Amino acid sequence: HGNTQVAGGVGTAFDQTGVTDGSGAGVLNKGTNQAADNAIVEQASNGKVLADWGPQEIQNWLGLIGFGQMYGQHFYQHHIDGKAVVQLNPELAKEMGIISVGHRLTILSWIKKLQTINRQQWRSAMVFEGEEYRPGPFNNVLPFGFPFCFEMCTGKPAVYKVTNSKLSVVQNIKNVNLPLMGWCGFTTTVFTVDLSDVSDIDLMSGTACMGDPPAMLVVNSSKGPVFMTLVNNMGDEIKTKIEQAKEEAVIQANMVLHGGAPADQIDDGSVCEMEEVETEEMSRE
Repeated sequence: HGNTQVAGGVGTAFDQTGVTDGSGAGVLNKGTNQAADNAIVEQASNGKVLADWGPQEIQNWLGLIGFGQMYGQHFYQHHIDGKAVVQLNPELAKEMGIISVGHRLTILSWIKKLQTINRQQWRSAMVFEGEEYRPGPFNNVLPFGFPFCFEMCTGKPAVYKVTNSKLSVVQNIKNVNLPLMGWCGFTTTVFTVDLSDVSDIDLMSGTACMGDPPAMLVVNSSKGPVFMTLVNNMGDEIKTKIEQAKEEAVIQANMVLHGGAPADQIDDGSVCEMEEVETEEMSRE
């Protein structure tokens, strides 16, 4: 594969196979393979999520899809970054100087792919990850499981993962739930809740004359309650993070349900509508 070269903000033109088309005309070998599309975005991204793309990543992307030489400077001069590129429509593209209807349609098709990738990245972005807090006797003055403190006896702590869209609890349960029977192996179970389905979040915490008592976070949904045992001084912070992620997940779910989307995540349907307008315009021309 060729490397994207940027000089003065303009990328070298490539088709989707990574081969320079030589003309700078933006000739594109359209791909239908999702993995190939993701690989192109990954190669252009410099390890950044789409929302954090700057001019350099946009130039990389344009070069890899075959429009670097022809339109790289247009995107650079109009300060198009990762947040702006997913908002482009036919009118804005024309205003930027992309005159060819066919090129606009192709770029819109790619923007649709970027929107899908953007949503995937947002949904999977980690908000919190941590282990179950398992205090020992006297509020953790002594270690958990005392005097049998090793994992074969105590089992493994649960792992909590919260993304922008889901809460997951990963538990490793001993196959034989008796002391010292961890050598019989563990069974891993994963319980997942969609944050848009969460009804409320309760926090129970307290203080003690010594040691560090746990905080219990209870996340309620249609699947039932999820219990998270946390260090006491982390309870409020994690509750706030989950509440904020829940609110945003509900907004996102409602946007998709009603055919809309926030400014940085335009719904695919709007792009389809734009493409129909472009097709009509092309037929008139």
